[in-house]
Amino acid sequence: MVKPERRTRADLIAAAAIAVVVAVVAALIWWTSDARATISRPAASPVKTLTPAKVVPASLRELWTAPSPKTTMPLLAGGSVVTGAGHQIDGRDPKTGSVLWSYTRDLDLCGVTTVYNYAVAVYPDSRGCGQVTTIDGQTGMRGPGRTAYADPEIALSSDGTTVLAAGASRLELWRSDMVRMISHGALDAPIKPGVPGPVLCRLGSAAASNAAVAVLEACPDQPDVRLTVLRPAKEEDTPDLKYVPLPGVKEDSGARVVAVSDTTTAVYVPVPRPSLMIVDETGSTTANLPLPKPPSPEAAATHPGDLITWWTGNAVMVFSASGMQYRFTVGPAGAHVPIGPATMMAGRLIIPVSDGVGVYDPTTGVNERFIPLRRQPAQSAVVPGVAGAVLLEQRGPSLVALG
Repeated sequence: MVKPERRTRADLIAAAAIAVVVAVVAALIWWTSDARATISRPAASPVKTLTPAKVVPASLRELWTAPSPKTTMPLLAGGSVVTGAGHQIDGRDPKTGSVLWSYTRDLDLCGVTTVYNYAVAVYPDSRGCGQVTTIDGQTGMRGPGRTAYADPEIALSSDGTTVLAAGASRLELWRSDMVRMISHGALDAPIKPGVPGPVLCRLGSAAASNAAVAVLEACPDQPDVRLTVLRPAKEEDTPDLKYVPLPGVKEDSGARVVAVSDTTTAVYVPVPRPSLMIVDETGSTTANLPLPKPPSPEAAATHPGDLITWWTGNAVMVFSASGMQYRFTVGPAGAHVPIGPATMMAGRLIIPVSDGVGVYDPTTGVNERFIPLRRQPAQSAVVPGVAGAVLLEQRGPSLVALG
């Protein structure tokens, strides 16, 4: 029989030292981890699904208001109204504004949007605004996430099925499960070392659908900006590309991508005269709509139902989402001046105006009535949205609920 080994005092000291080191390292890892700096408070019970409004209210009053500088429009996820401020994203009751769930980190939000029933929160790290967390709007539980290289500042937008994150040197399009569909622009490391990469261009205004991304690019070897349309391909980093020249359009001219619907793009160009170009998937201009004057720097677009609407500063242009066909323009009517784009409620087109809310026929643009409402003068577009029977308005850094 083999004589059993006996532990010496040195063995015990060594084992204890190893245990202490492991405990210290584990504590250090936890102390510096994202998990320690994250506070997730799910909903106490599933958030109820909202019932669409049957009628537009006869009158409106302010129900609640909340700071939300990290959103650019009213956001809805799984029955929750989503707001973002500072380090925190909240899911709120549409009628009361009370917080149903929340998610907080020790970092300032880069931006907030939604896709399907998920709220999407983006935070920064050493590689830019590339740490992405989704939160189920009905439960407040975390869903799919991702992390990637990104610019220090990004603009987030969503068509409801995909998310576009666009910065000055790089953009990405994500599916609802946060899988990357398209990437374009700079990288922090070459994919193929030793192989020269493409000439990098500065990325400007951008918009997307689930079928295409359109972006204005200013390239060092070209005197004018170009419109670049990207479509998903087999590899996310090599999308199908279509370049559309914009002769005479300079980087600082105010040109911008207004909206993308399927593979059709609406882009504002200031020369040779202010106009809205409608560009199809082949790069051909199918319509060129003259504008009476350049749009406001705060101009904003929405996609309610099967329409695209664009507030130019004092009027709202309305298009069918299919093919971006121009329908009509709602302009000032006496004291009733549009101050933001449109939404849909109970089958009616709703547009915020200077002294209230206008209700319009979505087919003809004919005004049906005005609902009086007092607001503080806004420096930016008032962007409307709907949560059941509640009308929402993004007013600069605040979200306001009306009912």
